[in-house]
Amino acid sequence: MAQSPAFLHSDDDAVDYTPAAAKIGGDVVVSGGIVGVTATDLAASKKGSLQIEGIYQVPKITGAWVAGQPVYWNATGDPDSGDAGSGAANQIGNGVYMGIAVQAQASGDNTGLVILNAPMPTTQAAVTATANGLTTALIPAGSTFVTVTSANADHQISLPAGYIGQVMRILVGTTACELISAVAADKVNEVVVGATNELALTAEALYTCVYTKSGFWIVTGLTKLGAAIAALVPDAR
Repeated sequence: MAQSPAFLHSDDDAVDYTPAAAKIGGDVVVSGGIVGVTATDLAASKKGSLQIEGIYQVPKITGAWVAGQPVYWNATGDPDSGDAGSGAANQIGNGVYMGIAVQAQASGDNTGLVILNAPMPTTQAAVTATANGLTTALIPAGSTFVTVTSANADHQISLPAGYIGQVMRILVGTTACELISAVAADKVNEVVVGATNELALTAEALYTCVYTKSGFWIVTGLTKLGAAIAALVPDAR
């Protein structure tokens, strides 16, 4: 049985792109969930291409970067130097995954170097629940696997600002805790969590949190025996 052949479509690390509005060379564009950069000026409704690989110097928001950590593109972000709302990269999880930071950047640097669309690394974090979900209880942005230590079942951990498509797993230790969000208006399973509501997390259970759209997390869970936990509904604090 012969395999159906594959054919080279492009060897220049670019994809076809037809902009609705004119673009200038160097514009960062999100197309079909993929971040690319226009190599040349593109007229509206005229097919061109987007570069989707390489190391690019991109505008960033005010804030330090850590080398090797994920970078996200927010199309309405405020660059450290430039027009407010014109788009900027960040490491706080806002926007669409863009790539990996090549090097550390100071908070006041206007730009940062990014390996465009590099595979996202598995980012592990360990947090300790607190009475208010702050300090050691804040889950770092971009985390993919989080282990939790808690001294009291009423103590809290806080979800970070998410990006659409983000998947995070939370493994609770031998003491239960409560889940809230560091973003005041964010919802978990259709209920706002934070000031008034929290989601109880069972000891030694594994939870999967998926950021499905702006402001919304869907959280499911498994017991330590692998059994599905019934529908999870946050309740009053």
